[in-house]
Amino acid sequence: MVGEETTGRRLAAVLWSALAVEVAGLVGTFASADTTLLVPTFDGTLVLVCAMLLAVAVAVLPIVIVVLKLRDARNPAAVWRAVASGILALALLIMLVRAGTGPWVVWCAIAMAASCAATVLCTISPRGLSIQPVRAAAAITVVALVAAVSGSCSGPYTDYPGVWTASKDAASLTLTEQTAPGQGGQYTLRVGTCTEEGRWVLDYPQMSTSVQMWLHREGALACIPGGPETWVRIVGGNQAAPVIALPGLLLTKQ
Repeated sequence: MVGEETTGRRLAAVLWSALAVEVAGLVGTFASADTTLLVPTFDGTLVLVCAMLLAVAVAVLPIVIVVLKLRDARNPAAVWRAVASGILALALLIMLVRAGTGPWVVWCAIAMAASCAATVLCTISPRGLSIQPVRAAAAITVVALVAAVSGSCSGPYTDYPGVWTASKDAASLTLTEQTAPGQGGQYTLRVGTCTEEGRWVLDYPQMSTSVQMWLHREGALACIPGGPETWVRIVGGNQAAPVIALPGLLLTKQ
């Protein structure tokens, strides 16, 4: 009996340590990830897909282990930990899509590894294991999920109407919107002493994750190279200062 109590205390200490590592990983993740960026800094599609698949696998594995363990005996601690691992993976997947695969993913991996290891440990631990650390883990992962959903931008910047200017006021693009939102409107492009006017519309159907628009330039004085239609899209910046690209120009929303 004494031996079992000692083992239970040691396992509880390990679980509290795992929880501390998980918290540190989550704090690092949310502190270093910039979810306001309009063009996530993905290091290639393959890296993104592999990271997402890994997060899904790390989330599903503990749940599978717990289901298999429940065939033998009920283990509340393992169930709580499996739920926490699943919630944490969902939160980190949301962050991954929003913030790209920058260096913050290292903190993400630390949190996921600690959560998965603690789940596996719970499945092999005695039934009398303290439930406090695993309940705390579940609560913390719920907070992480709420933070991921509420702290992430809703998507690419789509509020195009307004004034966009290049550095040193070398050029400006003024977009006025029609009465119905999203239907486009008129534009005035100034490059140096050249002024161009025409009509703009949002791209439909959307063929890119970065919402784009077109400048229809039929009969307009061309101040920039290109055909009768010029493609305009978000290329960077954040929600406060988005950046669009025109041939040879980068313009920031004022």
